[in-house]
Amino acid sequence: MRRHSSLALVAGVVLLAGCGGGTAGQPAVATSVAAAGPSSSPADPPSGSGSGDAGPKDGGGGVMVDASVVERSALRPMQVETDDFWEEILGIAQVPVTVSAPLEFLVGAETFDCGGVELSATDQYGPTYCAPEDTIVVSETFMTSMGESAALRTDGTFADQSAEVGLYFLLAHQWGHNILEEMIADRKADVTLVPSNQIEATADCFAGLAIAGVPRVFADKDPAAVLSLVPIYGERFSGIAPSPVTRQKAIALGLAKSYDDRAALAAGVGECLTEQAPALANALGVR
Repeated sequence: MRRHSSLALVAGVVLLAGCGGGTAGQPAVATSVAAAGPSSSPADPPSGSGSGDAGPKDGGGGVMVDASVVERSALRPMQVETDDFWEEILGIAQVPVTVSAPLEFLVGAETFDCGGVELSATDQYGPTYCAPEDTIVVSETFMTSMGESAALRTDGTFADQSAEVGLYFLLAHQWGHNILEEMIADRKADVTLVPSNQIEATADCFAGLAIAGVPRVFADKDPAAVLSLVPIYGERFSGIAPSPVTRQKAIALGLAKSYDDRAALAAGVGECLTEQAPALANALGVR
C-alpha cells in the first residue's frame, strides 16, 4: 500500500472528520495530507455546527459503556460495512483503486507516528485519517467519551439515533479522504492548487453516499444529525473545512441516492467530485 500522500501537500495536515441498529437488510426510508500533522481545534466548532445540530441525547435506555464496547460493537462493524460498500461501489464505477485503510485503536500510553507527528490514545478528537501511513487512527479518549455519552446500550446498540449517524459520519468522512488519496495516487494527479475546502466537501459527500448505501439502517438521516458530533469533538485546523451550509449540502447530495440503486450510488462518486470539487475533478480527469 502506498505510503506517500500527494493530497497531503494540499492541506498540509492529516485530515480529520469534522471534520446500533440493524446491520443487515435493506435500509428503510428515513425522514428526516508529505508528512502531516493532525487536522482543527475543539475551540473551533463552526465547520460542523448549524441549525439543528446537537450533541448525543439519551434516546431511552442509553447507559455509560466501556471504550472496548464502542470499539467492538460500534466502530468495528461500521468498518466492515464501509469497506464492503466501497469495494462494491468503486467496482461498479470502474474506479481501479483499493480502499483498505485499517483502523488503529490506541489505548493506554500507545502512540502512532503519523509522518513525524505523534497521535496518542489521549487525543480527544474523533477518527483521524493519517495519509502518510494510510491508516485511520482512533483514540481511547474518544471512545471513552462516546461510551460516557449514554448514546449506546450495554449491548452496543444505539439508544440515540442522531448519535449513531453522527458517529458513522466521523468514520465515513475518513474513508472519503482515503478514497481521494487512492484516486490521486492512481492517476498521478497534480492537486497542489486544489482548495482544501473542496477536498473536505468531497469527503463529506462520499460520507453521504456511504450513509445511503451501507446495510445499516439509519433512522435519522437529516444532515444536521449527520454533523451533530462534529462540534462536540472538534476538528483540528477547522479553517480548511467548508461552511456548515456547504457541508450539509454536500452530505445531502450523497444521501439523495437510493440504497436499491447501486448504479446511482456509483455515479455519485463522479457527481461528488464535479459538484463539490471541480478543481479536483479536473485534476483527476473526471467529467
